[in-house]
Amino acid sequence: MRLPSTIALVLACAALRPAEAQFHFTHRDTLPQKVVQRALDGFNHHDVVAIEAEYEPTYLYQNLVDSAGPKLISRVAMRDSLILVFQRAKDAKLRLSKRVLNGPLVTDFYVTLLNGRKRKHVDLYEVRHGKIVREWEY
Repeated sequence: MRLPSTIALVLACAALRPAEAQFHFTHRDTLPQKVVQRALDGFNHHDVVAIEAEYEPTYLYQNLVDSAGPKLISRVAMRDSLILVFQRAKDAKLRLSKRVLNGPLVTDFYVTLLNGRKRKHVDLYEVRHGKIVREWEY
C-alpha cells in the first residue's frame, strides 16, 4: 500500500515550508496606532477604499468647532465626501506632527495641505476591534 508513504511525503514537504507560507490568510494588525496610520496613508495616497476599510460601517463623528454634537456617519457618506475633497484639492495631504496614544484612543496632530494652504489640525480616534468607531476633529 502506497498511502502511508504518500502521507509521509506530504507531511515532510509541509514541515519544510515556513509556518506563514502554509496558511493562506493575511494578518491584519489591529493596534489602534496601526489602524489610524493605515487611514492616514490612504488619505495621503487619495485611496478612498483604504480609508473606508479602517472604519466601522457606521461610526460617530464630531467636529468640535461645530456645536451640533456627534453625528452617526456611514462609510458610504464618508467615501462620497472624500471623493469630493480629492477632486477639489489634488494636493490634499496630511503631515503627522505628533501622535499620542492612550489605550484605544489615538490623538494625531497634523499639518493639513489643501489647495496650497496649510493649517494645523487635530483628530482624536477611538479604535475598537481593529476599526475606528469614533472620531473627534478640531
